[in-house]
Amino acid sequence: MDILSHLNDHFWTYLLFITFAGAVGGVGNILISGEFQRFRKIINYENQTVYYSLGSIKEPFVGAIGGILTTLLFIETASAQYLLYLALLTGFGSSAFLKRYVDQKTDQIIDQNNSAIQNENIQIYAVKNEADGSKVKGIMSPSPIYLTEEEMERLAKLQAKVGEAVGPKEAKLYQCEINSLLSQGKQRSF
Repeated sequence: MDILSHLNDHFWTYLLFITFAGAVGGVGNILISGEFQRFRKIINYENQTVYYSLGSIKEPFVGAIGGILTTLLFIETASAQYLLYLALLTGFGSSAFLKRYVDQKTDQIIDQNNSAIQNENIQIYAVKNEADGSKVKGIMSPSPIYLTEEEMERLAKLQAKVGEAVGPKEAKLYQCEINSLLSQGKQRSF
């Protein structure tokens, strides 16, 4: 513990120990919560863009930053052991806060998506005989959304992906694809 007693005199050593303690706190939060989310590559098929979700990899980084920022306040007055303990707790807490915040935002987007789809009159698009002059069959009030069978399958897959989304960015991406699909179906009703 000789290094720890002189931690306040060596800023870079202090920074290394505190960063490590904060990161360990972030990893501890992952282990205790039991919710490790792996790195994901998300592809938007509408405009062929690729997004990356870091998953649980970001939690040790947030813990390390939280540990540094919190202990900087006490570097001159507290003992090194206290600073390491504080960094560990702050790393755990900041990681838990981040996880809770991301989960709330994701759940909010999922709820918005589910309520928006439940309020729509979605019907299968079926072309009748061209000689009759009628192009679609179905109830005309409230304003229907006509989707082909392939589009209905795509809608079901997108709804499942929204429900499984790890973060708000991923959920919002799938929600935008659903909205695009629904707007195509609304155009068929005119």
